[in-house]
Amino acid sequence: MVVRLGGYARISLDKDGEKLGVERQRHDYGQVAAVRPGWQIVRDYIDNDVSAYKRTVIRPEFGQLLADLQDGILDGVIAYDLDRLARQPRDLERLIDIFEDRQNLVFCTVTNDLDLSTSDGRTMARVMVAFANKASADTGRRVARKHRELADNGKNSGGFPAFGWKADRVTVDPEQAALICKAHDDLLAGVRLSTIVSEWQEKGVQTSRNTGKPISRYAVKSILRNPRLAGFRTLRGEIHLGRDGKPVMGVWEPITTPERLEAVTAVLDDIKARHATAGASNNHRYLLSGILRCSECGTRMIANMRSSYATGKTKGSSFFYRCPAVSDGGCGKVSRAGEPIDQHIINLVHDAETRLTATKVNAAEWPGAARLAEVEQDIAGLVSAMNGKKISAATAIAMLEPLEQERDELEYERNRHTVAQVKASAATLDQEFERLPIERQRAVIMKHVRAVVVRPAGRGARKFNPDLLEVVWAA
Repeated sequence: MVVRLGGYARISLDKDGEKLGVERQRHDYGQVAAVRPGWQIVRDYIDNDVSAYKRTVIRPEFGQLLADLQDGILDGVIAYDLDRLARQPRDLERLIDIFEDRQNLVFCTVTNDLDLSTSDGRTMARVMVAFANKASADTGRRVARKHRELADNGKNSGGFPAFGWKADRVTVDPEQAALICKAHDDLLAGVRLSTIVSEWQEKGVQTSRNTGKPISRYAVKSILRNPRLAGFRTLRGEIHLGRDGKPVMGVWEPITTPERLEAVTAVLDDIKARHATAGASNNHRYLLSGILRCSECGTRMIANMRSSYATGKTKGSSFFYRCPAVSDGGCGKVSRAGEPIDQHIINLVHDAETRLTATKVNAAEWPGAARLAEVEQDIAGLVSAMNGKKISAATAIAMLEPLEQERDELEYERNRHTVAQVKASAATLDQEFERLPIERQRAVIMKHVRAVVVRPAGRGARKFNPDLLEVVWAA
């Protein structure tokens, strides 16, 4: 009898991305399964560089493993150790629930033998996970203390080097620093952030993580406003203050001055616009207030500025959209960062405006339109004369060839003219939108969009997912 097993491997940190840790686990539990009669690992579930202790982290492969166990696709699970599967009691209980429902499931680890289908096995597993959880908490406190000590002394922590510095995290990288300084100059001169992002993408600029994907708008924005650029030491995304209450300066070479960084940050945050509309209602302060609707209850979503921004902190999106609480007529179940949604809808509307402009381009405005009409009329006359036996085919073809060549050249020029008009109109739309007051921007959005239904992102989800938005277009 074949026992279909799911093999699970996980490691919390893989700086180099080589997956050596999870491969070792997979090899070890594979050897154990190989000596058991009938055991067959039908799929490996690998969560590499994923914590099982942090509550906000989603483990996609662990979730899939539980689903496959519940659905009967698997007859059991094998892992290197229990703490690879669970370091939070709630995760273990999810696994135990499945084993209680399906009494014949197999459970095996390389380091310990536990039977989750028995009361004793479940009790022992709970004890082991409780100790593993405490060990993670203790480690977390020690690591946090270490990072605070490094911050107090202005020293670097681990992780990837910040953009702008070499691998030693101290010496400035001339090429990256030049990109940052030019971007700062451009922003202060009125150049749009999207233009800078496009330039960096065209140059193939990558962060130290080097994902291979085009650098994102949010990555560029984070780089350009990083307090480290002015020499400030940060801790958890905020400027770290010493015991004297003053900002701690790092041991690395700064790229810009505090004053210049403050000016750039003001541009990126649009502080003047925020203060100018401070007395206005949320519907006038935020682009999509009332346009977004909660998918759970259908209520119009409202916007709020994050409290960290109100106190001068600068981490993540400056505001978020949320479904109102039950007491205010909503369900309170959906909340999403505001800036990514705004930018996504702006891009969609911009595309819609571009298509609308393309349909309105009048080919008659092209200077060669009259000549093209004449050539097409001459071609039609020759074809008609040839078909009516008024002229020979040889004569007609001799006369048609130069006319057809001229027609093709004119059509090519007409197409170039049309494309240029569309591009010019699109560029104008793109440039003018951000200059409009928020009321006019909302009017442009509502010209095309009736509503946007927002689905929950799931607990722990951090990346913006446009598939969770359903746009209801205006008729």
